[in-house]
Amino acid sequence: MYSLQRDDSPCLQEELRSAMQAFNQAHFDTQRIPLGFKFVDENQQLVAGITAQVFGNWLMISWLWCAETARGHGLATQLLHTIEEHGQQLGAKWAQLDTLDFQAKPFYEKNGYVVKYQLNNYPLSGTRYFMEKEL
Repeated sequence: MYSLQRDDSPCLQEELRSAMQAFNQAHFDTQRIPLGFKFVDENQQLVAGITAQVFGNWLMISWLWCAETARGHGLATQLLHTIEEHGQQLGAKWAQLDTLDFQAKPFYEKNGYVVKYQLNNYPLSGTRYFMEKEL
């Protein structure tokens, strides 16, 4: 017999993530290849960075961040183009990311990304955009 228990712990989240990844991996014919690039200042402090994974045909961009003090110098554009180029070299044909209404949707559109789906009222009154680009 099974018993239902409440468990809001990070441990349960991690156990489920690991179990799903193991299950999914048996059905995928490719591996995830991590990619990341960053800009640092003269003190080796992070001022901008991007991370992604190449997963088969897809470059899946996770994070792109630029410090307020470094904005307006083209760093984000350079990071985005660099990771796209390296993704292509690893076999990616498309790129995918998501962004929120107060973040960088116009920036991504300027760089060729189009909204494929939007989640309205996220988490309460905003919008989350899921965007793609052919590389």
